[in-house]
Parts: sequence; structure tokens; C-alpha cells
Amino acid sequence: MRAREWAKRARLWRMRALFVSLIVLAVALRVANLTTQSLWADEGNSVRLSERSLDLVIAAARADIHPPGYYLLLWGWVRLFGRGEAAVRSLSVVIGLALVGLIYLMGRRWFGPRAGWLAAFCAAVSPFQVVYSQEVRMYILVAFLGAGATCAFARWIERGERRQRLIWSAVYIVAAAAGLWTHYSFPVVIAALNVAWLVWWMRTDPTQGVHNIQGRWRNSAWRKTGLWWLSMHLVIAILYLPWLPTAWSKIWGYGAISESHPIPFIVAQSFRLLSTGETVPDDDLTRWLTVGTVTLSVFGAWGGLAPGKVPQKRLSSVYTLALILLILVPIAMMVALTLTGRPAYRPKFFLVAGPAFCVLVGEGIALLGKALEQRRTVSSQLWLLLGMGLIGVGGARSLLNYYSDAAYARADYRGIAAFISDMERAGDAILLNAPNQWEVFTYYYRGHSPVYPLCRSRPPREEEVTAELEQIVAQHRRLFALYWAVEESDPERIVERWLEARAFKASDAWYRDLRLVTYAVQEGLAPADASRPAHPLEDVRLWAAIALRGYTLASSQVQRGDILQVTLFWEALDAPSGRYKVFLHLVDSGGQLVSQVDSEPGDGMNLTMNWRPERGVFADRYGLLVPRVSQAGEYRLLVGMYDVSGAPRLPITISGELAADALILATIEIR
Repeated sequence: MRAREWAKRARLWRMRALFVSLIVLAVALRVANLTTQSLWADEGNSVRLSERSLDLVIAAARADIHPPGYYLLLWGWVRLFGRGEAAVRSLSVVIGLALVGLIYLMGRRWFGPRAGWLAAFCAAVSPFQVVYSQEVRMYILVAFLGAGATCAFARWIERGERRQRLIWSAVYIVAAAAGLWTHYSFPVVIAALNVAWLVWWMRTDPTQGVHNIQGRWRNSAWRKTGLWWLSMHLVIAILYLPWLPTAWSKIWGYGAISESHPIPFIVAQSFRLLSTGETVPDDDLTRWLTVGTVTLSVFGAWGGLAPGKVPQKRLSSVYTLALILLILVPIAMMVALTLTGRPAYRPKFFLVAGPAFCVLVGEGIALLGKALEQRRTVSSQLWLLLGMGLIGVGGARSLLNYYSDAAYARADYRGIAAFISDMERAGDAILLNAPNQWEVFTYYYRGHSPVYPLCRSRPPREEEVTAELEQIVAQHRRLFALYWAVEESDPERIVERWLEARAFKASDAWYRDLRLVTYAVQEGLAPADASRPAHPLEDVRLWAAIALRGYTLASSQVQRGDILQVTLFWEALDAPSGRYKVFLHLVDSGGQLVSQVDSEPGDGMNLTMNWRPERGVFADRYGLLVPRVSQAGEYRLLVGMYDVSGAPRLPITISGELAADALILATIEIR
């Protein structure tokens, strides 16, 4: 007896140690590189919104595309822990860790201890959950509330004593109502759980063999169960009633928020996200890892749905059905929106299915291990290692990219703000082509230049945007423009086209999905003033089809940190056969490159392949940033062209004589 007791205690301590190890692993992955990347646009919106008073938070949420639930929670959090990057992101970290614990409890209670810790392992290393556990947004909270509602649903149908059912009814109501107040997609969770409940309710047989609805309804216990469940949702509706008019207008007022995708793509991507996350290439290894993980979840679902006569087995099948529906209903929602012409494909909308997927994968590994154990072979332990290895390899591959690969990094608003603060001088201004960048940019930017959010309406009205740009340019000599979400905020590229025609672009850098462009503006120079070159050139040709008719310099004397403003005047003598880039190089007396700009003409909007002789002579503007570390002295300004494929430069002829592949335009003095 004592030996059994010691064995039982040892087993209990092993399970506790294993659970603690999983939590430590989950903490490490969610805290790692927590502040390495700056906040992105939507995160900045969350933080700046939480700085307001409660009534303004509610008012802002009414104008936002999300309910105020998460913002209210964040409002209290920042008042306790501050508004630094680590502080605001730690709320999602805590929620993500609580979700791992909740997934462990779901798997353990429904399918046994082994399924519980395997499900927790899947959740701990899930790249999908780790990424959103480090984001100042509501999506990990939605997943947690969905899992909480699912747990409460399962405990409620277990039919414990009345006090227990009351407690779990309250938990379900709170979780479901909070989910509705957090995200407009949460009804898919309630819908999935209601379908599972309906199956369970119809399968219960308190009437001893009466299977028709009328006969069942005469049974008071069966009837009371249905009325109780209905009453719970009536309370949820009452709790959500104050926000219902706003929710209705938002849900039905929004059109497409993404491009349309084929249905097979949506289905495949959803399972890829749940299996390996977003930060992996779409290669053969990713596909095999996805197929393997999905196969484990299917086996777990099959084992959970297998028929059984004991009541606990019948309940397990209901739990499994709920998990399957929680995975499939979000996918069905995406497909339905696509078919109705309102595509809303967003990877984060699938996160609510993550807990259910982890539980089924854990159950699948546990069932296969148990089946091998019954044959009394060592294969069961090997299978556990292989199953965990499959999950671990997918998670490690994705998380390594997320932590270290710049290709998967967010837009670096912190770095951009620091760059502008270091470069700015009196007379500068900052343009944001999407107004909702204002919150995240001003979270980091502490300089003195004014910030102008443009394209205030969607779709933008060109006359309003150009009128505001004219006022800005009249007051400032240099502009830093941040282009983000152009397809939504400025699909016609009104801001960029207007600046290309009136300003001199000096730099153009991508920060993943964000561009920072620097412009110089010459005082009093309008497009009409640039019709003729200040310095004509005689018979300068690049290849046989393009002629350089001259150039204009705003000034041949500049200071370090200035932008050299150059206007080139081109003419197509014949239709060019390809796409060419223009280069401008500033070199010192020894031929060393000091600064350069390479761009297709017209900032990429006036491609050489579209040039025609009948167009005549036209202007092409460039800005060349003079480095602040440049030595004072004289420098040469060179110009030329080369094919976008990287082919050698185009040969330059002057009056029919071959000159070189770069033409010296002028001598520039740096003071």
C-alpha cells in the first residue's frame, strides 16, 4: 500500500514539475525580444487611446472598428504599470500565459493528464500564440475568452449540483459578454458552442425512450435545461445591449477589408497559421509540418468522437465536437464573407481557433502513444518524442524567423522617429499619408517639426489633399513623408504624385511595409517654372533613343545635411526598348562616391518604356542628400542610366562622339 502511495505521489510531482516546466518555457518565449521591435500602427493606436479618459475611450471605440473591451482593460493596466513598450505589451504576455494554463486544464479534464500537458506544450511553443502574446491588441484576449467560455460550457453540461451549475453559468455569461465587448467576430465562438450544446441537448434522454420533440418537451428536466441555456444567452444579450446599435452599424457598414482569396487558399492558410504560424516561408517543409500537425488533430478528433456507452465518453464526444466547431466556424466565416463579396481575410481572426487546435493535437499524440503502449513496446515513448518533435520543429523554425529575420519584422517607427529627430532642422515638416499613423509615430517622436496627417477621408478627395499640401509646402522647405497602407489610405497615390511633380526626392527607404521618403522643396518653384533647363546641353544622348536636353540646379553651393535639388530634362528620340534607372552620383576629387540616388524617372511613375517622341521635352526631379560628415570642398555631380535588370550603364555620346557611361553635370561646393 505504501509503495502504491509513493508511486502515486511521485507521479503527481512529475506532472507538477512538467507543468511548471511548460509554463517556464511559455514565459521565456513570450518575454524574449519583447521590446526589440517597435510598436506598429495598430499597437500605437491602442496605447494612445488608453491614455484618454474613460468617456473618451468609449467615444473613440465608437469611431473605431473594435469594441472598447480591450481598450478599457488596457486603460486600467497602463495606470498600474505605465505606458512603456514592455509595460503595455506585458498585458498580452500575461493573457497568453493564462491561456496556456487554460488549455492545459481543458486537455487534462476532458482527455486525461497526458493530453493536458501535450496540449499545453503545443500552446506554449505555438508561434501563432506567441506573436499575438507580444502585441498590444485584443486578439490573444479574444482567444482566452473563447477558451474560457468553452470551459464553462463543458462544466455546465456535466450536470453537477445546482450551485456548481450556477457558478459555471455565471462564468460562461461573463466570458461570452466580455468576448462580444472585445471583438466583433466573437459571435462565431458563441455559434460554435450553441451547435455543440444543441447536439448534446438533443442526445440527452430524460424521457426514457421518447425521441420526438413533443414527448421530450413534456419532461420538465429536459425543458428546464433548454430554458436555462436560453436564459443565459438572454442575459448575455442584455449585457451587450448598450453596444448593440454601434456593433450593428459596424458589422453591416463595413465593406471589404482585404483582397479576395480563393477558398482553398483560405482553408490551407488557416491550418498553416494554426500549425506553424505566420513567420515561415511557404515551402515544402512548411507544408509537411502543417500536414503532420493537422493529421494529429484529426486523429485526436476521431478519438474524441468515437462512440462510447459510458456517460463520460458521451460527454467527451460533445467536448470534441465543440473543439472541431471552434476551428471550422471561423474558417466558414471567412469563406462566407468572401462569397458574399465582403472579403475580410485577416490571419489574426483565426487565433480564436488556436486553443481548440492545441487540445486536439495534444489528444492525437496522447491517443497514438496509448495505442502503442497497449502493445507493450517502447514505441509509445518514441512516438511521444516524434509528436513533440513535429510541433517543436515547426514552432522553433517560425519563432527563430520572428525573433531574428528582418523580413518578418514590423515597421520600425521607433527607428524612423529617431532618424528624423537626428536629421531635422528648422523649417522641416513630417507628412503621414495615413492619419492612423499619428498615434504610433507621436508615441516615439519627440522632435519639434510639425506632423501633418493627410488623406483624412476614405476614399481621399484630391482637391482637399492637394489644397492641404499646398499650404504645407508654402511653410516648409524639407519634408519627411511616411507612406503606409497606401492601397487603403491613398490608392490613387495623390500625395506621392503631387510631391513628385513639385518636390525633390532625396531618399526612399522601406521599413518592411512602411516607406520613409525625404523631399526638398524649392521656394517659389512651381511646375510651370521648370519648363526650360537653366543649363541646356547640346546633343547629349544615352543610347540612341534618349536625349538629355539640360538640367537645373537650385544651387551649386550647399551645406552638409542639405538636399541638392536637381531637375533633368529628357526627350525621347525614339520609343526606348526597356526600363532604365537614372543615377546621380556626388563624388570627391579622388573619384570616391559621397552620395547617390538611383530611381526610375518620376519616382517610378514615369517609366522609360512609356516614353514617346511626340511628348517632347519634360522635367524629371531628383534630390541628393549631402551627408553631414562630408568634408568641405568641391565635388562633381555625375548622371547616367542603366537597365533595371542591372545590365551595364547606357553609353553616352556628345555630338555623336562616345564620351563615357556617366556625364559630369556640374561642380558642387560643399561648405
